[in-house]
Amino acid sequence: MIFSSLTGSLLLPELGDAVFQKTDAVAQAQQGNGTRHTVQPGEFLSNIAERYYGDGGEASWRRIYEANRGVIGPDPTQLRAGMVLVIPGNNQPRPNPVANRGSFQDMLLALGRRETGRQNPPYNIENSLGFMGKYQFGEALLIDLGYYRANTYYGQPGVNKNYWRGTWTGKNGANSKQDFLNNKNNVQERAISEAMSLKWSRLNGELQQRGRSTRDFIGRRQRGIVITSSGLLAASHLRGPKAAAEMLLFDRDNPDENGTSIFAYLNEFRGFRTPFD
Repeated sequence: MIFSSLTGSLLLPELGDAVFQKTDAVAQAQQGNGTRHTVQPGEFLSNIAERYYGDGGEASWRRIYEANRGVIGPDPTQLRAGMVLVIPGNNQPRPNPVANRGSFQDMLLALGRRETGRQNPPYNIENSLGFMGKYQFGEALLIDLGYYRANTYYGQPGVNKNYWRGTWTGKNGANSKQDFLNNKNNVQERAISEAMSLKWSRLNGELQQRGRSTRDFIGRRQRGIVITSSGLLAASHLRGPKAAAEMLLFDRDNPDENGTSIFAYLNEFRGFRTPFD
């Protein structure tokens, strides 16, 4: 048994020459400014290589495998959650480049245009399912944000639209549905900022249940799309933080009522600056 003072981990080599081969591989990784990566459920050497090198091809993942053969064993496909790997030659994951498309306000304007279908998105608008306003707010979200109260609302079994039959709390001056539609006291802009903060917190909460966070995914590609905080916020706005987490963890799509893919929002709204970068 050999203790590595550089990684703080125990190496358990086989007997004979293999001892020197395996410790040499780890030493090479450390000398190349390697960083440590804890394997998560569902990870493979290829997607770990893509995260750190921007390339999941065999040459890249074998570089990781050869540096960690003593940990992984003779079969490179046999990764187990909790294994600690040394990634040769990298201190940080290499993010995929994405163009800076503007500010958080630019993102919200783009979101309003997408949601309303108007170049100059109006506040006083409602669709056939009762989603309303520049950002197409629903009952459940405004309940969560403290603007609205209702015992029965869209999203519950058997409720087929937002009926807005509940009561308004008066938060930020919105005492009625019409106050909200009129954007009294700029209430819709206040509400969307609050909504994005809530969704970001809930998305991280969903990921933390699996030992992950948004930091693990930012800069990676999924279905060819570079993951950014603005794209994740938009995906969460479309289908909720739980669906956005399942998209990241399981590559699971979750289209909305009109058939819009959650990946469409991840892609369409990527690359804007956000308060969560």
